[in-house]
Order: sequence, then structure tokens, then C-alpha cells
Amino acid sequence: MDPFSQLFAAYLHTVSNSIAEVYVDSMNTTVTSQSLVYNDTNIRFQHQLWKIKPNSVCSDLEQQATQFSKCTQQAKTMFTELCTQLSSMENLNQRGRSLSNMYCNASLNYKPMVAYISEPEQKTDQELRQKECNLMILKAMQDSSDEMLKQKNTVCDNSLLR
Repeated sequence: MDPFSQLFAAYLHTVSNSIAEVYVDSMNTTVTSQSLVYNDTNIRFQHQLWKIKPNSVCSDLEQQATQFSKCTQQAKTMFTELCTQLSSMENLNQRGRSLSNMYCNASLNYKPMVAYISEPEQKTDQELRQKECNLMILKAMQDSSDEMLKQKNTVCDNSLLR
């Protein structure tokens, strides 16, 4: 292949790649991962075709319920704020309008996970004695010696008397 043909082939390859990249970027056809910090919370999510994938929002924190809950609630607030900010801007280009629509749709449709974790209630003395009796019953089922049966009867009789 002569040098001119090689140069022309390289030019066509570059131009076709640029056109493809512009199309892919404008249509948002590939899954795109985002990580934004909002109110000291790192919010990660993915979007494709200018729609946020709800299951991807804060998915890195799914195993920690309280952090996941906080992150998803912050994400909902962030989507709303971004929608408001982008919607109020004039002269947005096509990408800006697409982002605005994406965040506004997420603002309306995304449902955060709300979790409240509280301290367990203290057990009453009667409940603690009943638990101890149940434990002794279990031990007596595994060890049917006279000594174990006496211990079980003592513990369980005491838990019933009080």
C-alpha cells in the first residue's frame, strides 16, 4: 500500500471513530458510572440512555444498611437539586438538556431506602430467667445425667416462681 493510501485510510479511520464517539456520547448508549460528592456523601450510580439505573445508586454500600440508607436519601436530594439547577439554566446544549431530564426523572421516580436502626429493648428479669431455663432444657436434651436434670429443674423452677 502506498503512503498516500495509508494516510487516507488512517484519516478515514480517525474520522469514523470520532463520529462514532460523538454518537455514543450524545445517545448515552453505554453504561456510564458516576461518582459525585454531595453533602460529604460519595454517591455512586450508573446511567444509560439518559436514565439512572435505580439499583446502581449507592450499591457499593448495600451491605451497610445505615450508610446505604443515608446515601440513597442524599442521592434523592441531590437528584432534585441538580434537576432544579440545570432546569433553571438557559442556553443548555443537547448534553445539558439530556442531563437535566435524567436528573429530573430520577428526582421524581427514584425511591430511596429508608432505614432506622434503634437499640434493642432491655429484657425483663422474667424474660432473662425464661431464656436461662430454655438454655438448660436444651443442655438437658444433650446430656441426660442426673446432675444436669437437677440443674435444669432448679433453674426452671426458679424462673416460674418469680
